[in-house]
Parts: sequence; C-alpha cells; structure tokens
Amino acid sequence: MRLYAVFFMAAVVAFFGCEKAALQRIAAPQAMTTQQVVVFESTDIPVTSVAASSALWPVAALKDSNDATIWSSVTHSSAGVTEWAAYWFNGLDSVNYIKMLPRYGSTGALGFPVSFSIYTSNGSNWVLAATDTAFPTPQKGWVILQLPSAVYTNGIQIVATTLGKDDVNNYVFQLAEVGAGYDANFDHFKLIGNNNVYQQNEIRNIGSGTFNPGKMANWNYDERNPVIIAQPGGNSNIYAPSIQANGGAWNVYFGGWDGTTDGHDRISVTVTNDNFLTFNPHVLVIDKGVMTHMNNETVVKTADGIWRMFYTTYGGSPAINKPGYATSTNGVNWVPSSGNASYLLNMNGYANWSNADVNGSNVLYYEGGTYHLYFNDFNYTSTGHAFAVHHATSTDMVNFSYTGDVLNEGLVAQDVKKFTYNNSSYYLMAMHINSNQLRYSIGTSPTNFAASQQLTTNLGSADQYITAAGFVTKDNRLYGVLYGAGPVSTLDHNAIHAKWMQKKVLFISDATGAQWGDIERAYGPDRIKLYMNTNIETGHFYVYDTDGSTLLYTSPRVTMRSGDIWEYRP
Repeated sequence: MRLYAVFFMAAVVAFFGCEKAALQRIAAPQAMTTQQVVVFESTDIPVTSVAASSALWPVAALKDSNDATIWSSVTHSSAGVTEWAAYWFNGLDSVNYIKMLPRYGSTGALGFPVSFSIYTSNGSNWVLAATDTAFPTPQKGWVILQLPSAVYTNGIQIVATTLGKDDVNNYVFQLAEVGAGYDANFDHFKLIGNNNVYQQNEIRNIGSGTFNPGKMANWNYDERNPVIIAQPGGNSNIYAPSIQANGGAWNVYFGGWDGTTDGHDRISVTVTNDNFLTFNPHVLVIDKGVMTHMNNETVVKTADGIWRMFYTTYGGSPAINKPGYATSTNGVNWVPSSGNASYLLNMNGYANWSNADVNGSNVLYYEGGTYHLYFNDFNYTSTGHAFAVHHATSTDMVNFSYTGDVLNEGLVAQDVKKFTYNNSSYYLMAMHINSNQLRYSIGTSPTNFAASQQLTTNLGSADQYITAAGFVTKDNRLYGVLYGAGPVSTLDHNAIHAKWMQKKVLFISDATGAQWGDIERAYGPDRIKLYMNTNIETGHFYVYDTDGSTLLYTSPRVTMRSGDIWEYRP
C-alpha cells in the first residue's frame, strides 16, 4: 500500500563503515547472474555522491554502473531495523521518479526492503515523498517508482524500515545501483494509490471519447455484473434499462418484479450520482394500476425540461400488449403514475393495429419537433406484417402515423440515440432477440438503418438470455450499454448487466515480454481492471483508442505492483 505525506527530517549524510566480519553468517559479494547489463534512461540525472547508514559492502557500489558490485548494510537478526541509502546530484533538479537496482539471486531480489520511505532533499532538509509497505519481491531489472508529484531536489534518501533477507537469511538492505530523473510522459499516466488487490491494477479515466463510428470495437464487461439486481424479499426479475443523463447524475429506469411477489410488472428508477459506481435505492414510478403489466419503458428528457416515456402496457379486454405514454416534470413523479387505458398511443396507417402485439419494443426518439416510435409486432402473422422494426411518427406524442419498416430483420428494437461525427449524423439502434447476443445498426437518418452487426454476446451463464438493452450516452459520447439478462429461457430471472466501451490498456514486461490487458474488466464506464499473474513487474503501459488498435500513449519504463491505481491523463 502506498501512503503519501509531507514532513521534514534533518539531513543525514554521515555513513557508518563496517568490517566484513560479523556475528551472522555472511554471503560473499557476487555477480548477479540473472541480471542484465545496467541500462540507464536518457532522462536519468547523474548521481554524484552516495552515503548510507552502514556499509558491510562499500557504498560506492551504488553509483559505479556495475551490477556485479553491491552495497550492503550490516546484517541483522530481525526485520524491524532501520537502514538507509542516500544519493545526490550536482545541484537541484526536477525529479518525478526514482530507481533502485536490487541485488538478485536465483529466486529474485535479495536484501530488498519490504517497507520503506522515499525522501527528497530541498538542500537543507529531507522531505517525505512516499511510503511503501508490503512491497513485493522484485524478480528482475530496475525498480522504477513514480513519485506522487515532481519535486525540485538535489538528492534522494531511501529509508528501509522493514528489511528483506539475503541468501543466507540475514536481514539486510542491499542494492546494486540507484538513480532518479524526470520524464514528462509520466504526467499523462499517474500513480494515484494502491488498494492492495492481489495481482490486479486499476486504470482510471480510460472511458470512451467523442463518438466515432470507426472506433466502436473495444468493450469490457463490468466486473460486478449484474450491476443492478431486484430488491430482496420477493421475486427477482428486472430488465428493460433506459438511461437518461440528468445533470451530473443518471436516472436508470427499469421494469419487472423488483422484489415483489404478485408477478406483475412495474416501472422503477434508481439514480447513480457517481458515474455508475453506486446506485441509490429503487423508487417505484409507475405502478400497474388497472393493467396486468407495465414495463419495457424508454425515457427521454426534452429541451423544455419535460421527461417523456413510452412503455408496454398489458391488460384491457381482450388483453394485449400496446404502447402507452407518460410525462413528468422531474423524472420521478409521472402522469399517469399507474396503468391507465386512457394513456395508450393511437396509430394510423398500420393495418390491424388493434390486433398488434407490441411487446417489449416501444422505442421513443425525439428530434426537431417529431416523436419517433420504433416497435415490433409479435402478432405479425395475424396482422399481415413482417416481423421487422416498424416506424411511426407524431407531433404530439400520442397520435402516430405508420411510415413503414426501418430495418427488415427479425430483431426487437430497444433504443435509438443520435450522434454526430465529421458534421454527419449517425443514429445508433440497439436490438436483441432473447438470445445470447445484442446487435446494433447505424443509420444516417431516423428512418434509414444499415444491416445489423453484433454488439456483444453474453459473458457466461448469468446473462445467457439477453432480453433488453439501453445505451448510456451523453454529450455526443457513447459510454456503453446496460442490458437485462438472465440464466433461464423462461426469461423470468433477469438482472441488469453492463458493458462499457473503453480505451484498451496493455502492460508489457521488459524482462519477459509477458503481456497483461488482453482480458480486462470494467468498473463503471471510466475504469478498468488489468489482471496480472505476478505481483511486480517493470515495463511499459500502452493505451489504445476504443478501436483497440490506435496507439494513444506509451508510458516510460515503470514498475507496477499488485493493487496499483493509475490515472490516464491525455
């Protein structure tokens, strides 16, 4: 775990010599057969002098560019002893990383501290820059640690407070070389903490950017999936997410059995104030009323501040699914607040509308004074229509005229959102067919959509049957998609899952060429979890755009450890 603080300590530059004879058994100094040739960075600052708290082996080894010569403190019988090494430059300079080259044996670093603090000199005092505890044993090469912020300093002191062991089990502090420097590229990829999570790094601020239809390839499942589940105490079956930005918050509407026991669908909302990291308690917004079910809502907030909703209502005589509407001034209190046959949409021009079974597809899109309805008819064999995505328009949100089919595929429309790119408009439609995949289509107008493409498949058994979806969008950015899914073909054990469109991050080890990041998990739209198979490695981070192939950033060489939290700052 990395802790940060600032305090002052009087400069100590004396060093204590020691004979090689000691009470403990002592290993003779030797070349590090597993270590590569000492390589310095072009951004390193030359070290001009060194000192140490004690010297079983000469402190001059810290700056001789020879990995076969080692500085060692005196040995100890327990780990809880303080030893330090310090080094200076020829005057004050900017520093944002420090380096240590450990002594290596056949199993990794020897005599490398488990806990230590890093101090920087302002010319008269040592100032605490960082503290590391439970530091994993390095395996090969330099340990390169980014400082919390750049400092103007003429020297570095590393104070070990929990010592590591040498190859004969003495507790000791040993290093082959030391260094420090300044690399401006660290400004774009900052270490901001450590959460002690085993063999995992977290990368923040890695979400999608402004919409680009050519960069929609890199999607990551949320590691918490499902991200929203029904309230306890009853049946658990919620789906049909519709997401609407509301200032700095997001309203996530959904329908189903939210911990109820009567088997009737209702529409609820939960709010996230922290960009999908947590969700507030669920609030029922539209009860079933005289209807059997109220579900499959889509919600928009228009420029006049009014919230508008289409939904599926099932009831009446004879009972059949039909789209209804509701409005609200705040997104919570709706009219109607329960199922009411007086709030059904009217349709002109669609033959046999009274027999149409419009279930699970009531997509509302509003543009330029026109309301667009995208819908499917599950009774198409009786009404004489194809099973396709149908389209109708209205100027009052109630009385619609059928215009024809916008996508002649057997898919259920779920959401339509508009984006712009290079002064052109793009309309993104989400669709499913109660299978293990979501599909999307990109249109050039509200009525012209291209053949569908696969957006995602299920992750595992928990989301085997995908029943609904809603895009997460704001300010011409596609964040991701929430989707209702469950493990059974009866489609009555659903929860809400998430998949986010994000930049891709890889880490490649300098020593072994091992690569991490091919499998990533998201934690909300702007964070990813990068999985490791070691506790520590030195190499480079690579950040790619959401197409997964356009390289945006390469970090300087740096050491990553289990639990590190980084922030990308383009």
